[in-house]
Amino acid sequence: MKFSGKTVALLLLGTAYAASAFLVFRRHVEEVRADRVTIRISQWQLEGGVRDAIDAIIRRYEQLNPRVHVIQIAAPDRVYLPWIQTQMVGGTGPDIAEYSWPWPDTVRNFSPLTAEVMQPNPYNRGTPLEGVPWRDTFIDGMTSPDNYVQSLSQYYGVSMTTGMSRIVYNRALLRTITGRDTPPRTYREFLAICAEVRAYSAAHGLNLAPLANSRTTHINLTNEIVSNLSTGLAERIDFQHRLKLEPHPLAVSYLRGEWSYDSPELVAGFAELREFGAQCTPAFLQRERDTALTDFVSGRAVMVVAPSWEATSLQQLCPFALGAFRYPSPREDDPVYGRYARGPFSEGQVITGMPFYLNRWTPHRAEALDFLRFMSSQEGSTIFTTVSNWLPIVAGVKPSDFAAQFQLQSEGYNWYGGFLGPNNHGDSQDLVLSILYTLWSPDGSVDAFRSAMNRGMGGRVRDGLRRDLIAGLGNIRREDSAGAALLELAPPDRRPETLRLVTLSNEINLYQIRATLPAPAGARP
Repeated sequence: MKFSGKTVALLLLGTAYAASAFLVFRRHVEEVRADRVTIRISQWQLEGGVRDAIDAIIRRYEQLNPRVHVIQIAAPDRVYLPWIQTQMVGGTGPDIAEYSWPWPDTVRNFSPLTAEVMQPNPYNRGTPLEGVPWRDTFIDGMTSPDNYVQSLSQYYGVSMTTGMSRIVYNRALLRTITGRDTPPRTYREFLAICAEVRAYSAAHGLNLAPLANSRTTHINLTNEIVSNLSTGLAERIDFQHRLKLEPHPLAVSYLRGEWSYDSPELVAGFAELREFGAQCTPAFLQRERDTALTDFVSGRAVMVVAPSWEATSLQQLCPFALGAFRYPSPREDDPVYGRYARGPFSEGQVITGMPFYLNRWTPHRAEALDFLRFMSSQEGSTIFTTVSNWLPIVAGVKPSDFAAQFQLQSEGYNWYGGFLGPNNHGDSQDLVLSILYTLWSPDGSVDAFRSAMNRGMGGRVRDGLRRDLIAGLGNIRREDSAGAALLELAPPDRRPETLRLVTLSNEINLYQIRATLPAPAGARP
């Protein structure tokens, strides 16, 4: 018997519908028979070990709470945001969702946790954290942007981890080439290892690079290299003595000519950057992250720049043992850059990530909140870091030996300089990324890069400050109008004694911008 194409299509469609209906019916019956509440948690971390870690947390939680069944939904990061938005709009969103504060509709879709984080986490009973407010059980006190959303003055997210970029290396291959498998301790040792790799590659006719890199993975190291050699410059222009340079004052200082890309510290930083680029895979500015990882896994590179959340995947993919180390910036005894170095160098403030938000419309708020508490308890965090090899952020939880190599080093100098992008707008950083080829191409040079920076950065910074000025003046007008209405239209017996308007410091910033923007023709920057 022959069937037409239309008949076959209808049969396939009917079979798929029947199978779907059966799965839905079976799941529904299972839930009713088990007399359990089912909650769902979604996340986009598909790196090695994370889904297994959450599954392990779920299994332990269900042992403690057999009345609750938890389902994990893991979606690729490229489709996660439109997927979760669609789910929330359709009323089918998960009870708990990994989310991020800059994304839209936080207030509409998610419930604040401010009251709850002030109370102790019951799952920390019997531990040193018993009786401690949930908020204070995290190593950052829930101060990261994804936890406490400043624009809303509310706590929303419960984070699970933190992480830093490191240079991951092939222990066996490094031992074969250099006779040791320990990482370099100094900048000169790092350069010496890279030179040995190139010599070994040439002697054996191999296509072997010292360091695999890509157009996205170099960014953190690029900023760190320039920042670490510009400590003296940052100290000189830190007129408020805050040990921190905010983007706005740094941009104003640049337009005033108080520093430039001809400053000796920055010139030295650019020279070190060029040396760093020479150790990386040729044409790495045109390569994607996955390509760099492939080079490392396949043995075409001894080292690779990788953040902690990718290193666990490398553990599963690589047939060889891994090590990791922080890029060894030059210190005071370096024969070339020592005059500009002032260490040790801090990696800054702890910023936590992988935050989970509570669906505002979940019918099982109590159960979802209870699972969030267990996830972020000492027991839950221990399970997470043991299985995933990601760093924990709950106080008292020890990282695995591998994860410990990625722990943030907070001791030392760090002015958060941001000299490669002196404002809070992305267009200045985009300029840097677009002209790095003038530094790292075979015919590039420090002078070419400096010239390109000097030509292009002034206009980018000026445009960013102009946008800040327009937005700031608009905010003042709105605040003034609202304050005037509150004062003049309220009944005399209900008029406020004081009005909450734009703070004086914000007004001063706007006056500084307005005074800085005008510049004589031909002025640089």
